[in-house]
Amino acid sequence: MTKLQHIPVLAGEVIQYLITDRSGTYLDGTCGLGGHSELILKELSEDGKLICLDRDVEMLEGAKERLHDSRVEFHHSSYDEASTIPSIHPGTLAGILLDLGICSAQLDDDDRGFSYRHDTPLDMRFDRSGGRTAIEYLNSVTEEELVSALRSHADIRNAGKYVRRVIARRDEGRMRTVGDLVSCVEDLFPKRSKNQFTARFLQAIRIEVNDELGRLDNALPLLVDLLKPGGRLAVISYHSQEDRRVKRFFRHSSRNSGYPPEIEASMKGKHTALNSITRRAVKATARELSQNPRSRSARLRVAERSSAS
Repeated sequence: MTKLQHIPVLAGEVIQYLITDRSGTYLDGTCGLGGHSELILKELSEDGKLICLDRDVEMLEGAKERLHDSRVEFHHSSYDEASTIPSIHPGTLAGILLDLGICSAQLDDDDRGFSYRHDTPLDMRFDRSGGRTAIEYLNSVTEEELVSALRSHADIRNAGKYVRRVIARRDEGRMRTVGDLVSCVEDLFPKRSKNQFTARFLQAIRIEVNDELGRLDNALPLLVDLLKPGGRLAVISYHSQEDRRVKRFFRHSSRNSGYPPEIEASMKGKHTALNSITRRAVKATARELSQNPRSRSARLRVAERSSAS
């Protein structure tokens, strides 16, 4: 496999807030190419352990090439399935990291369909071993559902006019590649922010294809249950829907006043208290932005499981 490059965002801040026990067991639930994982391992003692998960087997293979260490183990799995990993038990993890962003290597891969820069088949799955592709999603989605996705995940106003174009192209049987999708609506995009608008448009579809928000809603209370008292959950999000969910979950858990509606259904009787460590979202510094522009939208929030829970 060709060696891919990956610059972990908010690297110093993640280590500062996440590592509280150098001999503890940590979970990187979205290890990607192992950028954050590598930094975590450097902070752990010989007795420390790191468990790496990722839905994208290609990224996971890249992480394996990067990290040669007896203290780390790898699993092709999603973070919302962490409790099914044999080596993970409730109340035992010293820290959990979720970096919810798409990896630069995934965007730059001309075979995945994540970027408008490559006219490739509409796949967009993180896990290409199963699940529906973007083509299958677009061929089955209703006009109302797609309008809702664009409004919610991309903050696109007047989404109906874009969706009608997409549905028409689909019904003509001419919806197969990223180029097919973008070309049928790009003349409607604002000229001054065309590239940004296109990226948001594709992001909304990717979120639906991978059920990113649903997985996050299900995972948050389950992951807290895996933490030991004093263990920390750190989440890096990249768009408002993700960050809002994490913020509300941390806030409601800290106040012990019940969970948000989208979280409540997955609680299954758990009522674990959290203490917020970051009063507000931590953002990239000017120095990091100059070195890695893709960190601009990153937001880090960290909470700690209460010792009384």
